[in-house]
Amino acid sequence: MKIYKLIAVLILLPLGLNLVGVWQLQRSVDNTQRLTEIQAELLHARPYFEKLARSPSALTRTIEIDGENISISMALARLEEAEKGLDTVVVLGHVTTWLARAVIALGLLAALVGGVGLAGLKWAGSRALHSRERLLHTFSRVSRILPFVLVGHIVAMGAAVSAILSFEALGLWHAGRMAAGELKLIIVVLMVVAACLYSIWQMGKQLRVMLRMFEPTAMQVLGREVTPDEAPVLWADVRDLAGRLGALSPDHIVLGMTEGFYVTSSDVSLQPSEVTLKGRTLHVPIMYLGLIDAAETRAVIGHELAHFAGEDTEYSLRFLPIYDGIGRSLGVIAETMLFSDVLQRTILRPAFMLGIYFLESFDHTVNHWSRVRELAADAAGATLAGNAAAASALVRISAIDPLLQERVYLHIAHATNPEPGQVLTKDLPTSVLHELADQTLALPEEEMAIQLPHPSDTHPSNGERVAALHVAADEAIRAGTRPVIAAQACAAMDHYFIDPQALRVRLTEDFMCHQVAHDAELVTELRTRANSVSGDVALHEGARLRGILFLIILTPLLILGIVMMVKGLSSHQGLTEKRNDLLIAAGILMLFAALLLPFALRLCLRANKTALVLTPDHFVFANLKSPIPVQHIADFDLHVAYGAFLTLHLDDEAPLPERASRSFSSPNAKVFKKKRRVVLMLAQFCRDGKKLKPDELGQLIADYVNAGVARRLLEQRFTKV
Repeated sequence: MKIYKLIAVLILLPLGLNLVGVWQLQRSVDNTQRLTEIQAELLHARPYFEKLARSPSALTRTIEIDGENISISMALARLEEAEKGLDTVVVLGHVTTWLARAVIALGLLAALVGGVGLAGLKWAGSRALHSRERLLHTFSRVSRILPFVLVGHIVAMGAAVSAILSFEALGLWHAGRMAAGELKLIIVVLMVVAACLYSIWQMGKQLRVMLRMFEPTAMQVLGREVTPDEAPVLWADVRDLAGRLGALSPDHIVLGMTEGFYVTSSDVSLQPSEVTLKGRTLHVPIMYLGLIDAAETRAVIGHELAHFAGEDTEYSLRFLPIYDGIGRSLGVIAETMLFSDVLQRTILRPAFMLGIYFLESFDHTVNHWSRVRELAADAAGATLAGNAAAASALVRISAIDPLLQERVYLHIAHATNPEPGQVLTKDLPTSVLHELADQTLALPEEEMAIQLPHPSDTHPSNGERVAALHVAADEAIRAGTRPVIAAQACAAMDHYFIDPQALRVRLTEDFMCHQVAHDAELVTELRTRANSVSGDVALHEGARLRGILFLIILTPLLILGIVMMVKGLSSHQGLTEKRNDLLIAAGILMLFAALLLPFALRLCLRANKTALVLTPDHFVFANLKSPIPVQHIADFDLHVAYGAFLTLHLDDEAPLPERASRSFSSPNAKVFKKKRRVVLMLAQFCRDGKKLKPDELGQLIADYVNAGVARRLLEQRFTKV
């Protein structure tokens, strides 16, 4: 579906503008040819009028022009005035011809740019499957060229629309006296042209944002950097492993709490210190240094360092930072569009859509090479610690991580929502290790299943990875799910550092302060949204005037149809063809009016009847037996075309509402059980007799939905520990 939208926006729409240009060019050429012929006729007539003006009877002689008798001198003056006016119109005709040609050229250019861009992305995505070198080369080249392609497409489209409107504005100019209404219309059209040109200028202001879309941005990491002086054993082990693998040693080691082991070449913005790290960074979760043994630690860190060894080095150093950064940048663009005005959103949308398609074109290729890299890195890690240690490390991390996340979350909940007399931990790693010692480790069977990789999978399955290491699954599970012994785990974790106690306390303080601050910001935002609505809002259709107008139009048509029907039936039988035509026309009129009259009457009858009541906790529809709790609404759509369609998408767990029997003259919401939707269609939505614009209605619905969600989250936040 996305590719069809892109084809429509990037190719079909420009081709549509091109066809408009062809139509305008034909009109302009015909008009210019006609004006040229008129100009030639006037030039041919001038000697005749000049000869008449020199004759003795010129003062008394008159000539008839357009039914008016005028003197020869006045006729000659009008001829000169017509010639001057035609000169201006002919010049404008040539200008409009060039404008039409510009529309044709710009439309073709935009369609060509869009088509080449889409085809290029498709080709680049398939080419990148051959090797990582081709992936790196292709992706880098496309990421440099694509922003300028997008800018060129937007400029061509904006200029084409401006040329179309300019053509129509200049086409209104004609010889002779211009009426005030015509001049006003020309001014209005030229103002629209100015708005289009202004939008192109605005795009220049947004160009920096668009170009930044394809530049990598720093990734945020919650943790603390440790130096060789603070963690001499850890640094020594990492450097030794890197040397044995022939890999590049990391420039930085960052200790974290809940994220796993990983390496990155992207710039890292450490939180909460807001220090930016450049170069190669190894992230180490401090608690896992105690939860897995020394051999497993060597296997896991060796796995990560293998991404900086051999052919993987250039891929890790050059491609992944760009790829990951573009993904983060697209998120920034999405936020920019969310809070921009309509003009800026319109300018950025094609670029954003193509940016998403750009990433999606490479996603499957990147995921393919990611799976290949992971298996190769597993093998590299196994050379340092043995296949059994590498396999048990995979299983152990998979078994422990859900429990670890659960325990850390409970400590965060205690810190953000403390109870009276509760003592908060100052040493989170030690506390969690002791708590995990009481847990039984188990691995779900599906975790070890061997299955064909899906194109969207970034990692092979655990079963596939263990099998590739030539280790029996039962053996890996038995070793990986051994119980946690708190004293041994704490000692193993501490031996990497000079002052482990102080380091753990600082890490805990940073982690908890960040979580508490984030929670406070979230609670403030939720309270703001929860308090953004108060009281009930009743919405009704309020389309009585529209219904009356339809009745005024349709009633005479029905009467006319009846009269024609009676006349046709009573007409002479000999005029069969005329009689049949009259009866057919009468039947069509009567059928048309009879079908629409009930709906026109319906608009009048239900104009002031409440269709929907928005309350802080429920949406109350007039024809549903029970109100819909706001918490059951997963999302909503508002579509305005030949009326306003409000669609509520219900949660999968929410019960479906039941419809009550309602009269034809009452507002009726429809329930689509299979799609779990409630749809209310009205001619328009009104509040207190005032029609709501689509954006006003959408904002009103969103405010009540968001307020309900915020209240539910706040309730969970302060009741769940």
